[in-house]
Amino acid sequence: MNRNIRMIREACEAEGFRYKSHHATGNLLSVEISGSHYIFVNWTTPLNPQSIMQLCQDKDYFYTFYKDVIKMPATLSFLNPYSDKQYEVYLEEKTVCEIIETIEHNYAYPIILKKNRGSWGKNVFKAHSRIELEKGVLEIFNANSAGFDYVCLAQECIDIDKEYRVIFLDGNYQFAYSKIIDNARFSSNLSPLHWDGAKAEMIYNEELIDSIKAFCAPLFNKLTIPFCGLDIAVDKLGGFWLIEANASPGFEHIIEYGGQHEVIWLYRKMLKALAEHAD
Repeated sequence: MNRNIRMIREACEAEGFRYKSHHATGNLLSVEISGSHYIFVNWTTPLNPQSIMQLCQDKDYFYTFYKDVIKMPATLSFLNPYSDKQYEVYLEEKTVCEIIETIEHNYAYPIILKKNRGSWGKNVFKAHSRIELEKGVLEIFNANSAGFDYVCLAQECIDIDKEYRVIFLDGNYQFAYSKIIDNARFSSNLSPLHWDGAKAEMIYNEELIDSIKAFCAPLFNKLTIPFCGLDIAVDKLGGFWLIEANASPGFEHIIEYGGQHEVIWLYRKMLKALAEHAD
């Protein structure tokens, strides 16, 4: 049973809601609220409609939709030139060589490459040369790889000083934690919390929290995502950037480093919101 589900069970017990596990892993949970049943699966909650889930899972769609209201790294997307013939109409670059040339024309090295759909920092590359750039593109388009995607993203590289995960419920700030890599060792994954020795640390600095809330506000003014975790970076000049959104955030790291109370309280608020909606 993952830690998210454990926290939901504790929230149910605190609020007096009945729940039932439906799978040997414990990661399929139904919660009874006012005669209705709500399903929690792994890290997914019943709050976000499918369209919102798709918007957050597809990094290219998300960037295109929100780039006019919040600062994100400039991003280009490329369809696999080896896709089925039915998709040829969408191809702007017909070969990997053309993709490389377009990327180099728009961005200076180092360049970030990532698969369009994915999490946990998998198949995210930092290319310092054309050789590394081509290798990353080919790896993402490798249909025999577990990290395969038919869309590859290229992004400008941000000189990141600090990185945070920020949790919002109905557009309202809940809590945030810092991804600490002091004394951590890089372990082939660009996502900070996957480095050896990395840890998560809850943020209580009110000035920083106010800055984060102000930075994120335009996103929710355009469209409220009922429940999400936003990865926010601060560059070496103090500028804020939205790196990506997750509509099914996991809390493994912050629970491990003392954030259990905040996570349970978040789920208690979520359950009470579902109860209000059911009434």
